Amino acid sequence: MKYSRGLFSPQPARGARTHVRGQALVEFALLALALYVLLAGSIEVGRMVFTAQALQDAARVAARELAVTPLPAAITFEEALQQPEVIARVFDPSRLVIDLDSFADDNSFDAYMASLPLVNQALRPLMILDFVKVGGTERRLLRYPGALLSDPSAPTGFSVGIPRVTARDADGVEMIEWIPILSEARTNPADPTTGPFSLASASPQAGVAAVVINYPFQAAMLSGFRSNPAGPLEPNIGNVIVADDSAVTETNAPPSGTVQPLDAIGPYAGDYGLGHQLAFAGQTVRPYRKLLAGQAIFRREVIQ
Repeated sequence: MKYSRGLFSPQPARGARTHVRGQALVEFALLALALYVLLAGSIEVGRMVFTAQALQDAARVAARELAVTPLPAAITFEEALQQPEVIARVFDPSRLVIDLDSFADDNSFDAYMASLPLVNQALRPLMILDFVKVGGTERRLLRYPGALLSDPSAPTGFSVGIPRVTARDADGVEMIEWIPILSEARTNPADPTTGPFSLASASPQAGVAAVVINYPFQAAMLSGFRSNPAGPLEPNIGNVIVADDSAVTETNAPPSGTVQPLDAIGPYAGDYGLGHQLAFAGQTVRPYRKLLAGQAIFRREVIQ
């Protein structure tokens, strides 16, 4: 038996030390998963709260400005969004993708942002940085989240569409519906006459700017899972949503242009902007997804 400096402290055998180190490794592996989930969940929930607040502020700007813009009393919400004064001052959907390489410095970029319509400016905190290759040249884009669409009429040649997942089959393959970024809150979304914006509307709240701004929140650190058929409290390990863009079906056409393929990994990558994340066993899965909506209502100031 060995002694240390005359003290009665026998050293453990080599096998015992190895056993202790292995035990610590197993304990860390068990705790690391829980710690990662807590950390990732805290970050993503914080992002979601920030996004919801910024989205609500932008919706208030949109409703207020549409309410005070001088427009015909009987005009519908969709017709109002096509008016030149609304596009120039309130909201321009073709300017939701900005080519950062076209600016010499930060001052020129800030000057450009200040020239955008008010709602576009309010959406600036929610925009993401993206990289695409066009004709062999990589371009840095600052854009609103969603699917990147080809749009020759837009200044950058791109626009954004929001896919809403309406159904998933047993294998997790999605069916999507394209929805606008800025829309009207009404009882029947498919029937413009039920919208309250026009004073000639059949809605009992006619003459109201009821605005909805949609935002596809997709987590960068959390993956999406399908519910366990056995019940909401049953484990869903193994029920990951595999990212298979080739099997996605659309119930309507995208809002502009054609889908711009993006095969990179990221929260909004893929042909439909549904996201790609790498997982175990070489799988590519969908990120956790939640469609957020900011809403605001203002009474229109019109003379009939």
